[in-house]
Amino acid sequence: MSTWPDGYVPVNGIRIHYYRTGGDKPPVIFNHGAGDDGLCWTHVTRELEHDYDVIMLDARGHGKSGSGKGDYSSAARLADLAGLIQALRLDRPVVGGHSMGADTSLHLAAGHPELVRAIFLEDPPVFLPGEALFGGDQAKGKDVGKMMRQFMLTFKLVPKFIAVPLARKMSPTYPDDEILPWVDSKQRVSFDFLNSMSLLDFNSPDALAPFRKIAMPVLLFIGDREKMSIVSQETARQIAGANPRVQVVHLEGASHDIRRTRFDGYLPALKQFLDEVP
Repeated sequence: MSTWPDGYVPVNGIRIHYYRTGGDKPPVIFNHGAGDDGLCWTHVTRELEHDYDVIMLDARGHGKSGSGKGDYSSAARLADLAGLIQALRLDRPVVGGHSMGADTSLHLAAGHPELVRAIFLEDPPVFLPGEALFGGDQAKGKDVGKMMRQFMLTFKLVPKFIAVPLARKMSPTYPDDEILPWVDSKQRVSFDFLNSMSLLDFNSPDALAPFRKIAMPVLLFIGDREKMSIVSQETARQIAGANPRVQVVHLEGASHDIRRTRFDGYLPALKQFLDEVP
């Protein structure tokens, strides 16, 4: 259970729920990936809350936020995030996220630069033509959306006393404040979102276009494609070539869940980035 205050803001026709560490400190917003929710940032937040006012939101259809009613597009999530920043009267926070949440953060910076100071992206769904969404053998020849839906649905439906040891067996090196929020998030995610997962589409005719629009610092975390990470080293090279303000941190051995598999490299790089943001 979280000891952090929480609240709701009515934005974009629904109620968005968030947790906030508070205090007169620079604001930082975390956006989670598909199937996770705000408290999946607990492990990172505990390391940052003494220096930053950390806001962890639940995306539509996740945690305690309202249903997206079938609309889980980048545009809808972007409107939710922009509305939350305005409703909480945050002064150009640093914004970042993982996977789906990184996609939201990226499009916020490209579309509403007046709302954000800098962004950090943990393995966003950005890939070049011809690349699969994920690397690794598990992603080849399968419908990734349906595969992810079935995986998350399993954890949503099984009792928690079964789900927790199963998650620990899958990820034996993860601490409890990664495992327990992860399991809880799967049990809270809405069926509406899960049923929409096969329709999620991150394909773009020009995946680098949002990066070309951004004129603020960007920290991009990438892992290893063979470990089921999304952003390849070649994609990262082209992103950095398209925008010199992008700093790429490649953490070897990291999966798609970079902060969970390489926390030892993730946290120092994130702290340094936050410290250096003007």
